[in-house]
Amino acid sequence: METVIRISACYAGRPTRHGPVTMGQANMARCVLRDPPLHMNFRETRPLPHGTTLAAVVEAVGLLLARHESLRATIRGGTQLVSGSGTLPVEVHVVEDDPAPDAVDELAEEVGQRLQGARFDVENELPIRVAVITEGEIPLRMVFVLTHTSVDEVGLATVMRDWDRLIRGEAVPEPCPTQPLDLALEEKAPPTQVRTAAALRHWGNQLTRVPQSMFAVDEAADPEALRPRLRVRSTVASEALGAVARRTGASRSVVTLAALGTLIGARAVQRTCVIASLTSNRIRPEVRDYVGPLAQDALITADLDVPTFDEAVRRFRTASLTGYQHTRFDSTALWDLIGTVNTERGVDFARDCVFSDMSGVALAEREPPPSGDIECRWLPEASFPAHLALWTNRLEDEVDLTFWIDPRVMSRAEAESFGTGLVRLLIEAGRGVVPLPEVADLCGVTPVEYGSGWVHTDSCWVNLDAVERLVGEAVAGRPHRVVCDAEGRLTCHISGGTPEEIHAACVALLPGRTSAMAPHHYVIHQPAPADAWLRAPVVTEGCGREFVFSATSRVSSQ
Repeated sequence: METVIRISACYAGRPTRHGPVTMGQANMARCVLRDPPLHMNFRETRPLPHGTTLAAVVEAVGLLLARHESLRATIRGGTQLVSGSGTLPVEVHVVEDDPAPDAVDELAEEVGQRLQGARFDVENELPIRVAVITEGEIPLRMVFVLTHTSVDEVGLATVMRDWDRLIRGEAVPEPCPTQPLDLALEEKAPPTQVRTAAALRHWGNQLTRVPQSMFAVDEAADPEALRPRLRVRSTVASEALGAVARRTGASRSVVTLAALGTLIGARAVQRTCVIASLTSNRIRPEVRDYVGPLAQDALITADLDVPTFDEAVRRFRTASLTGYQHTRFDSTALWDLIGTVNTERGVDFARDCVFSDMSGVALAEREPPPSGDIECRWLPEASFPAHLALWTNRLEDEVDLTFWIDPRVMSRAEAESFGTGLVRLLIEAGRGVVPLPEVADLCGVTPVEYGSGWVHTDSCWVNLDAVERLVGEAVAGRPHRVVCDAEGRLTCHISGGTPEEIHAACVALLPGRTSAMAPHHYVIHQPAPADAWLRAPVVTEGCGREFVFSATSRVSSQ
């Protein structure tokens, strides 16, 4: 039996402020309104110290909000309003006395999932939801849900660290002096504008040459689909990781990133690997403990035409240094750029491989060491918008990794081989130089077999049947034929229309179809009955992309 009451936590004594949003807030506000809430809302459950009262809970919640302006900010358009005083509703879920052993934890999970699964109203709702689970009048668990406009992973860790101290009545350090409004004003300054323009140039240069996806799938994914998660641990790999890092001059994080990229390339049979690496953008001391969405993607692209894994590590080291230097950007301008490049190339760039090094973030108490050289186990499924993602939990003392893997690109058995194979690669590389051609066999990673009907063109694996289906939908069944020449160039012959009209329709249908590509050239024939149209006179022909060339030139010259 459960009783629900609602109380309020008050925060007061701060000035109300308003002003522009940061680039991170603007990006996340758009995503919060568009993407599934499970992707955009963080959930944390915390046990409460013995003897905690409900009054202490609401007081600590009020103090937490008073410390961080991002928790008190609502966003409308390009402006944020930071309230100085107000209240936050707190749900209190009361379970009956002497509940079943797991009743409190099960209720906390149920409440957390409900709060996390509801979309935040960024214009009218504070970006934090709080619930407390009590047994009678005794608070036992706290449930926090924070949306991505208020925190990223590192900011969330800072907020939770503050909470743990506040609820225990311990001294809490002064909050980060840089609040989102301060950062927003800094981002308007000329030096930052120069850096953001350079970031766009970096992205534009790379996007024109990399695969649209590392995993070619001809089916749009359900954005709310759950992904199997695999956790892999090894103490032996940690020692090996240190040895490779010393030998190559790369950090432990970059060596792990290189191992991931090398195995992705081996699995996908790709000569170039592209990975989105989440970076905290917290190099400067004044934003190290900043609470707000500061993290953005680093675009890491590395060519794998090297003889050894050590050389691959050096390639990824260079690529990561370049990528991490270009991670502060105007997300609206970036998505405009991606759209322009997609249209010109006839692809849909998929952020389908993601890497995030969370090993520097404070973790819970150490667990018992892993059994054997490599230990792996499946975790509960979770939602994540990528074909493959890797989170590093620890890289010192032990290697502790969590993989999210789309079952459309790997079965569970293949995923286990991939995850344990990555750790095995680190262990073997710690013993000596590993030839790159031997990596797939060494790690038990089976390369994808691209049969007849597949071509490798413009860095992408393309299924000609998928192209045919794409074009067929784009032209609504009009007679057409797609021809692929020896160079991988796709030419579409079609009865009627214009190259521009047909290309635009193909590009509009591309999202989610990472095994398809819009044709490179369109030949428009005069309409004719039955099969005679293909022999009919050519009315016009062209690439259909003329309207994007000038926009691309403007972006590349900025």
